[in-house]
Amino acid sequence: MHVAATVVSIALAVVLTRTAHATFTGKEVVRRGVVEVGFPPSLLWLLGLAQAAGAAGLLVGLLWSPLAVAAAGCLVLYFLGAVGAHLRVGHPERAGLSAAILVGSVVALVLMLLRP
Repeated sequence: MHVAATVVSIALAVVLTRTAHATFTGKEVVRRGVVEVGFPPSLLWLLGLAQAAGAAGLLVGLLWSPLAVAAAGCLVLYFLGAVGAHLRVGHPERAGLSAAILVGSVVALVLMLLRP
């Protein structure tokens, strides 16, 4: 389980780093998605910060597993909210990336909890 948890955590951290960068830089697709779900664009940096913190928590959590569990748990909640927000406004097709990251976060959480 340790190898699987490490691989999933690193892969998820890479994805989160890329999405955080897109969020911090205000990429058009991110900005449009945020506006569509009713999140204030002026607070876009908070979403990027949460994604970057999740990535950092997963990576540092490889050395201290309680942090990885906390990070993965918070990511599950974050991406549940993201998927829910897209579904609420009637854009299920835009929830794909968030749903994929949600699945990855759940897998990371389970693997971290099963880690000895």
